[in-house]
Amino acid sequence: MEKTDYIRLFDKFLLKQASREEVEVLVRWLKSEGSFQDWMDEEWDAVSFEIDMGLQERLLGEIRQKISSTDFSSSDSGNKKAIVVRTKFRRWVPQIAAVLLLLIMTAYGVYSYTRDKMIMPDMIVSVEKGQKANITLPDGSLVWINSDSKLTYGSNFNDRERILFLEGEAYFEVIPDKKRPFVVNTNGISVKALGTSFDVKSYEDEAEISTTLMTGKVEVNALSGRHILFPNERIVFDKQTGMLKKGTVYDAKDYASWKDNTLSFEAESFENIVRVLERYYNTKIEFESESLKQYRFTGTPGNTSLESILQILSLTSPLDYEVKDNVIILRENIKEKAYYEKALK
Repeated sequence: MEKTDYIRLFDKFLLKQASREEVEVLVRWLKSEGSFQDWMDEEWDAVSFEIDMGLQERLLGEIRQKISSTDFSSSDSGNKKAIVVRTKFRRWVPQIAAVLLLLIMTAYGVYSYTRDKMIMPDMIVSVEKGQKANITLPDGSLVWINSDSKLTYGSNFNDRERILFLEGEAYFEVIPDKKRPFVVNTNGISVKALGTSFDVKSYEDEAEISTTLMTGKVEVNALSGRHILFPNERIVFDKQTGMLKKGTVYDAKDYASWKDNTLSFEAESFENIVRVLERYYNTKIEFESESLKQYRFTGTPGNTSLESILQILSLTSPLDYEVKDNVIILRENIKEKAYYEKALK
């Protein structure tokens, strides 16, 4: 008989459908040298391919102990022998069931174990000041992460959903997937895209969160409303009021020029520019004159030194600066202030 025939016999016995002769055949197979053990080993191999080695040895030892401790001895003659065999076999059924249950539980345990191994903990990409990073997400989408930023995505990313959490700034080039929208959550807004490229800026120390769209289409959601962005559109979320304000920009790519090591500003206040410079160059800059914070600058200094950028700012405003104890101090040039105020009238 084939091994599968014995397994069918065992199934019949558990269903109380086996004849006395079939029971005796099954008992002889169980008693035969190595037959049952070989089957058990094969079943074990089928479920233990990924299980921890220590756990595998411990569980296998328990199974073998159950088998080796079982007594298949029978009486000497005739009906009495059959009765004893059937009685002992029935008595041993719980042990057989226990062994099979252990195998099933082991298989389930292996499934759970391998499933847990496949599920990664939350992935966190943290970028320090003065640094930038670019990564490829599990779905193939590309992300550039700006200085002093953190990107987090869970273990189910690219499974049923594509959801990320951003603190700071990042530029995304998203692989299209209509069944699994790409969602970036940040403090106050949610940006959903199917296949597009866009920049999200959300620093904790800034009063606004912005999303700028380069290509495709995104949906921006906040408690105050929902807006659709098209290329060269930018939306700003005011943290204090909770309101969204959408507008058009000349070239959206300028808002992600940082990923190419180029700084670009469009009517940006000195207060915000200083935050960018602190993160970009990993330095400390302080305002000695609060009035300087309100000045604005538009331009693309490019990939240059901090000294050069400060010189450019000083040429377009009444700005003086000095380095003191590794801190850059910004102060207002009173003589030039009158000139700029007159020019702006």
